[in-house]
Amino acid sequence: FRLAAIIDAMRDVKEDEELVILQRAIDITAEAHREALAAIEPGMHEYEVEALIEYVFHREGAEHPGFPSIVGSGENSVILHYSTNRRRMEAGDLVVMDIGAEYRGYSADVTRTVPVSGEFTPQQRVLYRIVLRAQEAAIQAARVGATLADVQAAASAELASGLQRLGIIDRPEDLRRFFPHGVSHYLGLDVHDVTAYGPLKPGNVITVEPGIYISTPGDVEEQWWNIGIRIEDEVLITADGPVVLSAAAPKTEDEIEALMR
Repeated sequence: FRLAAIIDAMRDVKEDEELVILQRAIDITAEAHREALAAIEPGMHEYEVEALIEYVFHREGAEHPGFPSIVGSGENSVILHYSTNRRRMEAGDLVVMDIGAEYRGYSADVTRTVPVSGEFTPQQRVLYRIVLRAQEAAIQAARVGATLADVQAAASAELASGLQRLGIIDRPEDLRRFFPHGVSHYLGLDVHDVTAYGPLKPGNVITVEPGIYISTPGDVEEQWWNIGIRIEDEVLITADGPVVLSAAAPKTEDEIEALMR
């Protein structure tokens, strides 16, 4: 136990050399996202997108994926750790791509959600903006001295407010139905890296990944069914504030639609 605590502390704060390697893993992952966005169209299968993504990983020098690639479209977009990747994608679907290249032992973990047809529907767009605002609030909360609970609270407040405005939930405590996971984890040699889970320190690298997942609940209007959205970035904690390391992967609706065109 004592040895594990010592090693965990060594991995908790990234040295400059580690950040160079981790940044390369993240950059490779962002490139895979960009190429996937340019290629996706109705009629493709999820496994075709997965194959393209992992081809880019290898082409750019990554040894392998850091975890099984998630490419979930339509009803699969609401499944958190879906990795079967067999469905044929259709116009009107969203597709969640939660992927990470592993480079020299360090793993990235970047998620983007995009419309298969290249353009968000009005319902998808309004939910996407809620998730994006929640992510922006959570990233700003990821500062030295804060905890992952603080980051979670910032994201949850935005998500709950947005879903209440749409009438999808009545109370903030109902959010867990549609956001059932944590918003952050540490990143490094493992995609869920070891840490003491204390206050954030300069040199920590965490993910920030809020989401909304609405399957087919009978008490929610059908227009919202089978919409799953997750947006995930890598964030370096510094004394001057959070730094997003995965900004090279398009994230706003306009950026996504422009690249898909």
